[in-house]
Amino acid sequence: MSSQETQYLTQLLTTFRVADLGEGDINAGTNLLAIMAVTLANLAPADDSIILHSGTPARLGTSLLITGSVSSGRAGEEVITEVGRRQANLATRLRRYCDWVVEQASKPSLVTPPTGPGTDSADDLLGQVLGEFAPLYDTSSQAWSRILNEAPVEQVRDLADRPKFLVCAARAKDLEAQLKGLRPGHPLIHVGISRPADFAELVDLGAALLEGRYPIGDGCELLRGNMILSDPLRLLNEAAKAPDERTAWLGHFLWLADGDAGPQVPEEVFQAMPVSGSPSTERFRLALGNVMASRLSLHEMKTQRLYFDTRAATYRWTDFLDEMEPHLPGISGAARNLLNSLVFGLYEMARFDERLVFSMAGVEAFARLLVRRAINARTAICHAADVALRRSQIEKVFRKLQNGWFEERKIYKDLAIPAADCRDSLLWLQEAGLALRMDRKWGLLEGACLNFTDCRLPLLEV
Repeated sequence: MSSQETQYLTQLLTTFRVADLGEGDINAGTNLLAIMAVTLANLAPADDSIILHSGTPARLGTSLLITGSVSSGRAGEEVITEVGRRQANLATRLRRYCDWVVEQASKPSLVTPPTGPGTDSADDLLGQVLGEFAPLYDTSSQAWSRILNEAPVEQVRDLADRPKFLVCAARAKDLEAQLKGLRPGHPLIHVGISRPADFAELVDLGAALLEGRYPIGDGCELLRGNMILSDPLRLLNEAAKAPDERTAWLGHFLWLADGDAGPQVPEEVFQAMPVSGSPSTERFRLALGNVMASRLSLHEMKTQRLYFDTRAATYRWTDFLDEMEPHLPGISGAARNLLNSLVFGLYEMARFDERLVFSMAGVEAFARLLVRRAINARTAICHAADVALRRSQIEKVFRKLQNGWFEERKIYKDLAIPAADCRDSLLWLQEAGLALRMDRKWGLLEGACLNFTDCRLPLLEV
């Protein structure tokens, strides 16, 4: 990561106070910021209501796999619970209102209160097309086209029947029964993983939802949703070690993992003073209410441009994902919409506070960090034995250098490790600021202390 990229990333992560979000765990805070921004994008109205500066629809939505107890816990507390609370408030009030409407309708002496418009322009067109005479202003083909393209205006009863933004299931087998009463647009689906077998049991249903081929009702409507899988017990480790056709669908997800697999958040984020203003959790709640409200007023929605012009950045993003694809097959699809989703979500969190300023370059750096961390997390999970061997070799080389300065050839001969592995270990120690090569010999810097937990370098680099 270049110094300029580090600067942009530091500004963004400091602006959104990721240290506070993670309650001191900078990696969990970074994950939570991504989860918040992506969730807002996942809950946004239909794609055609958010457009790029070019006028084309901005494709939003990214599915997340959160592994580790800290990030899973923070996501549950600050994101899933908040969406669920607002959804429950809406459903309760709608039920009470509809019950009241029914009660008033049973009293003939009173005027039945309105429950929403009965028809709209497309409904009028339908009557004209199906009637005896031709439509007044359109051909029959044009009228049918409008009917197909324009969603009907909802009545209150329709809203009460379809109040869900969020679908939660404790077990994979319970998910299908919950996919009812969904708002127009893509639902957010949350499943907690409690057994290694849950990944395999979700394969058919989960893949169909992510690919937009899951039929609901009588099959006239195909559903596509964005999913969040929470894996607090790190059961993904077991599934990833023995990949097969039942776990291949996990390539649809961006992996967000606890731990220090790297690359790490820049050191400057720890030292920088946080931007003044309300906490990011409060900004997220304000943004969440705003985004969810827009899904309740689809017929009043005005086209909204994405905050940044992302066209050039999107080309760079596509190239970056192509480079990363060999390291994590499926990431080009899983993270295709990540850049637009982060732009949308972060702007929604910042729009109510003029003091919060961030750049497109910062969002790009943030997105690249998330993808590289996902790849390194997968590497650490799938290659745990390799990581353990690498760590052991670094420890051996470090202990050897505690005895003085040595040529590289003597180090790998005395330790009986491959020359290439010895060189990699020495370069790792050098990049970590612990060792130095001088006059063809390697030695430790004064005060060098090997600590894999605090070190900001991954053991296996992408």
